[in-house]
Amino acid sequence: MNEPRKLVRVRDVMKESVDIVDGLITVADALRRMKHVNNLALIVDKRHPDDEYGIVLLADIARQVLALDKSPERVNVYEIMSKPVLGVPPDMDIRYCARMFDK
Repeated sequence: MNEPRKLVRVRDVMKESVDIVDGLITVADALRRMKHVNNLALIVDKRHPDDEYGIVLLADIARQVLALDKSPERVNVYEIMSKPVLGVPPDMDIRYCARMFDK
């Protein structure tokens, strides 16, 4: 007989700490920071109180900098980040979260 599948929530897979960087750092600096903290994403800090947080993923760097043969030392994080960052509640079912990010 089939056992019910255990519900996996966002809190079960999310990291508890995030690394926040300034959008003016270079992609080269961001890569060093990712390597140092063993992380595939960095949160980009707000520039002023009415601003929103951004995010830069390792995949963004690969697609928008390395694949286009741009110099990581000459591209700033703010040029390739996604903004605004969308948050989800920690008790959300991971399947619904995945559907949200697929859109």
